[in-house]
Amino acid sequence: MGEFMDGYTIKAAIAVGALIVLLLLWLVWKFFSKLFKFAVIGLLLGATGAAYYYYRSLPPPPPDYVGKHAYGLNSGRYLGVVEGQGEDKQRGAIWIIRPPGGYPTMYPKSRVKLQDKWEPEAKAEDSPTPTPSPTSTKDGARKKK
Repeated sequence: MGEFMDGYTIKAAIAVGALIVLLLLWLVWKFFSKLFKFAVIGLLLGATGAAYYYYRSLPPPPPDYVGKHAYGLNSGRYLGVVEGQGEDKQRGAIWIIRPPGGYPTMYPKSRVKLQDKWEPEAKAEDSPTPTPSPTSTKDGARKKK
């Protein structure tokens, strides 16, 4: 089954298939009642074979590290989402990470920390400087409007 089949199409195909099977069973029962149990056994074997074939044709699930969020081990800076892993001659074992809005980049595994959830970086806030309000004067009295 390809990407062309959405949920509604699959449900419609299953419904049509079930109607055809019921019609076939009714015809066997009506005209060949002695062969009915063989028809049922054959349909069960066929359904089992079709389910096994469908199960074997499914793509394997992605590895558990794909889609995790990567952070620099020393800096704690957000690097992006992990798309894969590999081996590099100079760096050794690497993660392939796509930063937000960028192209995939390779980082050594020894310098990356993976997490399931994205945690926004806490910005260091400077000490707030008091700003005079527009309605106050030097001596603290309020201006008249």
